[in-house]
Amino acid sequence: MRYAAVAVTLTLIALGFAVAVVDPHHPASSSSGAQAQAITNEAHMHNIAQTTNAANSTAVAPAAVKLIVKSDEEHGKLGPEGKWHDAFLPANFTVKPGQKVTVTVYNYDEGKHSFTDPMLGINATIAEGSANHPAKTTFTFTAPTEAGQYEWFCDFPCDPYSMEHKGYMRGDVTVS
Repeated sequence: MRYAAVAVTLTLIALGFAVAVVDPHHPASSSSGAQAQAITNEAHMHNIAQTTNAANSTAVAPAAVKLIVKSDEEHGKLGPEGKWHDAFLPANFTVKPGQKVTVTVYNYDEGKHSFTDPMLGINATIAEGSANHPAKTTFTFTAPTEAGQYEWFCDFPCDPYSMEHKGYMRGDVTVS
Protein backbone atom coordinates (compact mmCIF):
# COMPACT_ATOMS: atom_id res chain seq x y z
CA MET A 1 0.00 0.00 0.00
CA ARG A 2 2.84 2.40 0.86
CA TYR A 3 4.44 1.85 -2.60
CA ALA A 4 1.17 2.66 -4.36
CA ALA A 5 0.88 5.89 -2.35
CA VAL A 6 4.47 6.82 -3.25
CA ALA A 7 3.82 6.13 -6.94
CA VAL A 8 0.68 8.30 -6.90
CA THR A 9 2.56 11.04 -5.02
CA LEU A 10 5.42 11.07 -7.54
CA THR A 11 2.94 11.18 -10.40
CA LEU A 12 1.10 14.10 -8.86
CA ILE A 13 4.38 15.91 -8.10
CA ALA A 14 5.38 15.50 -11.73
CA LEU A 15 2.06 17.08 -12.67
CA GLY A 16 2.71 19.95 -10.28
CA PHE A 17 0.28 19.01 -7.49
CA ALA A 18 1.20 18.91 -3.82
CA VAL A 19 0.35 15.79 -1.85
CA ALA A 20 1.39 15.00 1.68
CA VAL A 21 1.59 11.28 2.39
CA VAL A 22 1.25 10.35 6.03
CA ASP A 23 2.44 6.94 7.07
CA PRO A 24 2.55 6.54 10.85
CA HIS A 25 5.17 3.77 10.50
CA HIS A 26 7.59 5.90 8.37
CA PRO A 27 10.07 8.23 10.15
CA ALA A 28 9.59 11.00 7.58
CA SER A 29 5.90 11.23 8.42
CA SER A 30 6.62 13.53 11.32
CA SER A 31 7.64 16.30 8.91
CA SER A 32 4.92 18.65 7.81
CA GLY A 33 3.30 18.82 4.42
CA ALA A 34 5.23 22.07 3.90
CA GLN A 35 8.35 20.13 2.86
CA ALA A 36 6.37 18.18 0.29
CA GLN A 37 4.85 21.45 -0.95
CA ALA A 38 8.31 23.05 -1.23
CA ILE A 39 9.66 20.09 -3.18
CA THR A 40 6.60 20.14 -5.42
CA ASN A 41 6.91 23.90 -6.02
CA GLU A 42 10.61 23.58 -6.84
CA ALA A 43 9.98 20.76 -9.31
CA HIS A 44 7.10 22.67 -10.88
CA MET A 45 9.18 25.85 -11.27
CA HIS A 46 12.00 23.80 -12.82
CA ASN A 47 9.55 22.34 -15.37
CA ILE A 48 8.21 25.82 -16.19
CA ALA A 49 11.76 27.16 -16.65
CA GLN A 50 12.65 24.28 -18.99
CA THR A 51 9.47 24.80 -21.02
CA THR A 52 10.06 28.57 -21.24
CA ASN A 53 13.70 28.12 -22.28
CA ALA A 54 12.70 25.61 -24.96
CA ALA A 55 10.04 27.97 -26.31
CA ASN A 56 12.42 30.92 -26.33
CA SER A 57 15.15 28.97 -28.12
CA THR A 58 12.77 28.02 -30.93
CA ALA A 59 11.11 31.45 -31.23
CA VAL A 60 12.37 33.47 -34.16
CA ALA A 61 12.86 37.20 -33.68
CA PRO A 62 11.31 39.45 -36.33
CA ALA A 63 13.58 40.71 -39.10
CA ALA A 64 13.80 44.13 -40.71
CA VAL A 65 15.04 44.36 -44.31
CA LYS A 66 15.88 47.65 -46.06
CA LEU A 67 15.91 47.80 -49.87
CA ILE A 68 16.67 50.70 -52.18
CA VAL A 69 15.39 51.06 -55.75
CA LYS A 70 17.49 53.10 -58.17
CA SER A 71 17.07 53.63 -61.89
CA ASP A 72 19.74 53.36 -64.53
CA GLU A 73 20.11 57.19 -64.51
CA GLU A 74 20.82 56.98 -60.78
CA HIS A 75 23.36 54.21 -61.35
CA GLY A 76 21.23 51.43 -59.94
CA LYS A 77 23.51 48.52 -60.83
CA LEU A 78 26.19 48.13 -63.46
CA GLY A 79 25.55 45.28 -65.90
CA PRO A 80 28.22 43.02 -67.41
CA GLU A 81 27.99 44.96 -70.68
CA GLY A 82 29.06 48.17 -68.87
CA LYS A 83 25.61 49.86 -68.81
CA TRP A 84 23.67 50.97 -65.72
CA HIS A 85 20.31 49.30 -65.03
CA ASP A 86 17.33 49.69 -62.71
CA ALA A 87 17.80 47.62 -59.58
CA PHE A 88 16.63 46.72 -56.11
CA LEU A 89 19.64 46.93 -53.81
CA PRO A 90 20.14 44.34 -52.48
CA ALA A 91 18.15 42.05 -54.72
CA ASN A 92 18.71 38.98 -52.52
CA PHE A 93 18.32 38.53 -48.78
CA THR A 94 18.03 35.71 -46.27
CA VAL A 95 15.48 35.13 -43.49
CA LYS A 96 14.78 32.33 -41.03
CA PRO A 97 11.94 29.82 -41.34
CA GLY A 98 8.74 31.16 -39.77
CA GLN A 99 10.24 34.61 -39.25
CA LYS A 100 8.05 37.69 -39.49
CA VAL A 101 9.79 40.03 -41.93
CA THR A 102 9.21 43.76 -42.33
CA VAL A 103 10.55 45.08 -45.63
CA THR A 104 11.06 48.81 -46.12
CA VAL A 105 11.75 49.96 -49.68
CA TYR A 106 13.09 53.42 -50.53
CA ASN A 107 12.37 54.16 -54.20
CA TYR A 108 14.61 56.83 -55.75
CA ASP A 109 13.17 56.11 -59.20
CA GLU A 110 10.37 58.19 -60.74
CA GLY A 111 8.58 55.01 -61.80
CA LYS A 112 6.60 52.72 -59.55
CA HIS A 113 7.69 49.12 -59.11
CA SER A 114 6.48 46.01 -57.33
CA PHE A 115 7.92 43.32 -55.13
CA THR A 116 5.94 40.27 -56.20
CA ASP A 117 6.36 36.70 -55.03
CA PRO A 118 3.28 34.47 -55.31
CA MET A 119 4.92 31.68 -53.29
CA LEU A 120 5.38 34.08 -50.35
CA GLY A 121 2.00 35.72 -50.88
CA ILE A 122 3.58 39.13 -51.61
CA ASN A 123 2.39 41.63 -54.21
CA ALA A 124 3.53 44.99 -52.86
CA THR A 125 3.38 48.11 -55.02
CA ILE A 126 6.38 50.36 -54.49
CA ALA A 127 5.37 54.01 -54.90
CA GLU A 128 7.29 56.26 -57.27
CA GLY A 129 9.77 58.67 -55.75
CA SER A 130 12.62 60.85 -56.93
CA ALA A 131 16.33 61.25 -56.45
CA ASN A 132 15.70 64.06 -53.93
CA HIS A 133 12.57 62.59 -52.29
CA PRO A 134 12.52 58.80 -52.27
CA ALA A 135 9.15 57.16 -51.64
CA LYS A 136 9.03 54.84 -48.65
CA THR A 137 6.93 51.66 -48.86
CA THR A 138 6.72 49.09 -46.08
CA PHE A 139 5.19 45.60 -46.18
CA THR A 140 5.41 42.49 -44.04
CA PHE A 141 5.30 38.77 -44.62
CA THR A 142 5.97 35.63 -42.66
CA ALA A 143 8.67 33.40 -44.09
CA PRO A 144 7.63 29.83 -44.85
CA THR A 145 8.72 27.14 -42.41
CA GLU A 146 10.23 25.23 -45.32
CA ALA A 147 13.77 26.26 -46.25
CA GLY A 148 14.46 27.18 -49.86
CA GLN A 149 14.82 30.01 -52.36
CA TYR A 150 11.74 32.00 -53.27
CA GLU A 151 12.07 34.16 -56.37
CA TRP A 152 10.52 37.62 -56.36
CA PHE A 153 10.19 39.98 -59.36
CA CYS A 154 9.05 43.49 -60.32
CA ASP A 155 5.73 43.24 -62.16
CA PHE A 156 5.72 46.80 -63.56
CA PRO A 157 7.44 47.34 -66.92
CA CYS A 158 10.79 49.05 -66.60
CA ASP A 159 14.31 48.34 -67.85
CA PRO A 160 13.93 45.13 -69.94
CA TYR A 161 17.41 43.87 -69.02
CA SER A 162 16.69 44.34 -65.30
CA MET A 163 13.38 42.53 -65.50
CA GLU A 164 14.99 39.46 -67.09
CA HIS A 165 18.09 39.14 -64.89
CA LYS A 166 18.38 38.23 -61.23
CA GLY A 167 20.11 40.79 -59.09
CA TYR A 168 18.30 43.74 -60.71
CA MET A 169 14.49 43.79 -60.79
CA ARG A 170 14.25 40.20 -59.60
CA GLY A 171 16.01 38.23 -56.93
CA ASP A 172 15.69 35.60 -54.23
CA VAL A 173 14.44 35.51 -50.68
CA THR A 174 16.38 32.64 -49.15
CA VAL A 175 14.83 30.89 -46.18
CA SER A 176 17.44 29.02 -44.12
